[in-house]
Amino acid sequence: MNKALFIISLQHELAMAIGNKLDLKAMLKVFLKVCFNRLNLTSTHIYIHCDENNIPTKLTPLETNNYQHLLSIPKKKQGKSWVENSALSHFTAQLINAQENISKQCENGRYFFGFIIPDHGLLIFETHYAIDIEVQKALLPILQKLSTSCYTSLVHDSLVKEVYSRQLVEEKVAFQAQHDGLTGLVNRQHLNVLLAEAIEEAHFNKKFGCVVFIDLNRFKPINDSMGHTVGDQILLILANRLQSLSGENIDVARFGGDEFVLLIRNLNHNYQEVVTEIISDINQLLAIPFVIKANSYKLSCSIGYVFFPLQSSTVNNIIKFADIAMYEAKRNKSRLGKQYHSSMSDKIKKRLAYVEDMKQGLKNGDFKLFYQPQYNHSGDIIGAEALLRWQHPIHGIESPAVYIPIAEESDLILNIGQWVLEQACADIHKIEQLSLPNTFKNISINVSAKQLIQHDFQDKVMQAIKANNILAEHLGLELTENLLVENIEDSIKLIASFKANAITSSIDDFGTGYSSLTYLKRIPARVLKIDRSFVANIEQSNESVAIASMIISLGKTLHMNVLAEGVETIDEFNCLKMLGCYQYQGYYFNRPLPFEEFIQLFN
Repeated sequence: MNKALFIISLQHELAMAIGNKLDLKAMLKVFLKVCFNRLNLTSTHIYIHCDENNIPTKLTPLETNNYQHLLSIPKKKQGKSWVENSALSHFTAQLINAQENISKQCENGRYFFGFIIPDHGLLIFETHYAIDIEVQKALLPILQKLSTSCYTSLVHDSLVKEVYSRQLVEEKVAFQAQHDGLTGLVNRQHLNVLLAEAIEEAHFNKKFGCVVFIDLNRFKPINDSMGHTVGDQILLILANRLQSLSGENIDVARFGGDEFVLLIRNLNHNYQEVVTEIISDINQLLAIPFVIKANSYKLSCSIGYVFFPLQSSTVNNIIKFADIAMYEAKRNKSRLGKQYHSSMSDKIKKRLAYVEDMKQGLKNGDFKLFYQPQYNHSGDIIGAEALLRWQHPIHGIESPAVYIPIAEESDLILNIGQWVLEQACADIHKIEQLSLPNTFKNISINVSAKQLIQHDFQDKVMQAIKANNILAEHLGLELTENLLVENIEDSIKLIASFKANAITSSIDDFGTGYSSLTYLKRIPARVLKIDRSFVANIEQSNESVAIASMIISLGKTLHMNVLAEGVETIDEFNCLKMLGCYQYQGYYFNRPLPFEEFIQLFN
């Protein structure tokens, strides 16, 4: 009777120990403790079936018996882990092979009893006595319940992992949708959301906000010449630096390419002072060189900003206005940033209308080429520079200083440049029919930055030469020093290719760029043109004389011809001649002439 009560009591306590815990290890730990105490064991152990990654799993008929030690009570024997216990390991191996309940008496007089937890694992008791067979049988339904509980725990664990994994994926997708892939900053789409919220907050709290638009200067030539890997590193470094400005009221976003945006919230009536200080911080961050693979790059930026809701309360307008202000700062080369004003939009509208006028003028034949002759020191004509002139139907003669920069800001400069190329080649064909002096070399045309970076620019030049059946040596190309430096690697290859085809290249406005000496020796141009700013009143300026002398010496050293622009007086001519410059262009010799007047010079 007492044994029956013991068995009933034991079954009840073990069943209660299994309970409803969903964590596998926690549930088995409670179960082992009850077994250890209720059966007066010396030790008890659980081995759980695992998959190839040693993750607990249900045993299927076709799987191998891969059991891993999970728990033991007590945790160690004589200070050593049970995994190192040879007697236990040997008995466990026997139990795995038998796949049925077994028992064994050890040499030390103790007993091992092994039980199979159906489909899941092994339960091992170590005792100092033999467990009655009735008690062993009484454990069988408990082990079945334990098996069910193990399965429930594994399913729960799997669901928890799946939910967690799905949550991580959803969070990752949400992050990627709102952040830039390269820098991790807020992207353009999420910036719009944040800006809409900031506008609403500003209205509600009666405060102000600001959008600061940042664009890197001279990033493209570095990205093109050094590769996108270097370009990406620069953007990443800048993003990290700008991130140092972020805080509770400042979000940093990458708008696209090399453009970044700061969204500033909760500004008080000193908003102008705060933004001015932030712009100063931005410039200080950019003043630190960008060091990548032992190379150092110095960059600056153009900054435009707009206040909301003062200047607008719509997301699109605020972004657009900040962008407009940034381009105004870029045009003016301002490092202090430009605040948006409505006059800037008016200016853009006028520019757009002006661009339409140019398109119409190109279509109507209002553009003409004038030619300014070039001479040697003996007075012989050696060539000419083709200069574009626009006879506006309303305004009259327009200044190239006005319409060329506007054309360069749009793609219209490509159409104009192509027209100049084709018209110049057509005029060269007519010139070649005349009796030309032996001193005549070529007619040169100016090349814009957008033309130079066209992948098929060389093909277009060669096609124009072929279409007009002219000698390639009679066409020259003039490229400004700054333009060459900005695209140095491509420029070197292109000029070398033109030189191989007998087309002469000239470096225009030489001496005005900051990298002249660094790159000059690498550029295979044939002519250096001294900028007119060094020629004007040269006989009265020691500085201009020194600069002109240096350019002339450089030209001779590099076996290049040197031509002075803007020569207007006999004193300037004599001074240049004395310095060793023997080719000239300017009003002292001739003004730019219409083609019909220009060809009369050959008669």
